[in-house]
Amino acid sequence: MIVILTFAMIFFPDLILEDDSNTLIIVCSIISIVANPICELMISKQSKYNFLVSIAFIEITEMIIYMSLHLYSCALVSLLFWVPIDIVSFFKWNKNKDEKDEDLTKVKKLNWWQDILIIVAIAAFSFIVGWLLSLIPECEDSYLDAFVSALGMANGVLLLLRYNEQWFAWFAYLIFDAILWIISGHYIMLITVFAMMINTIYGFVKWIKYIKSRKKELKE
Repeated sequence: MIVILTFAMIFFPDLILEDDSNTLIIVCSIISIVANPICELMISKQSKYNFLVSIAFIEITEMIIYMSLHLYSCALVSLLFWVPIDIVSFFKWNKNKDEKDEDLTKVKKLNWWQDILIIVAIAAFSFIVGWLLSLIPECEDSYLDAFVSALGMANGVLLLLRYNEQWFAWFAYLIFDAILWIISGHYIMLITVFAMMINTIYGFVKWIKYIKSRKKELKE
């Protein structure tokens, strides 16, 4: 990630940011790009310390970036949702250790009707918040902003509760977050989206293997 980022900033500086005049935004972007894949990798390992990395290096930096791009829903979610949810998750995960490996936390799966409820909640949040944001003159892409926020919040809640479906919410989040970055002209963040997508696939496979192995052990 560091090599790709360095290469892009040296050889394609004009392509990664439409506005490169704000040093703070560039620094926040670099920190977020490096920290996001690290955090995602730690989640794949079922490590509770991913939440500390998230608070220290992702939530604050991304809030600053989102505010600069007038993406207010994502900015508020980063500060008011992700920081508290990361704190609660850190302590909650510690109470659900795997019996065989204390470095792991137990994970589980949703029922089909719970999946439907989450989809309906995401759609409702996106429409209502998107409409409210559209009333703010300088707010950019209000409905997409709200939709990305809703997907991120769904991921956060599911991750807090240790459900495997958090990976599906995260897949969708990354896709639409990439669209949001492209529309906003903040192309540099596509580097971290690409890295997180790879780590998300890895993490999803790891969690599936864990669930299957524990089910097999219970049957035996």
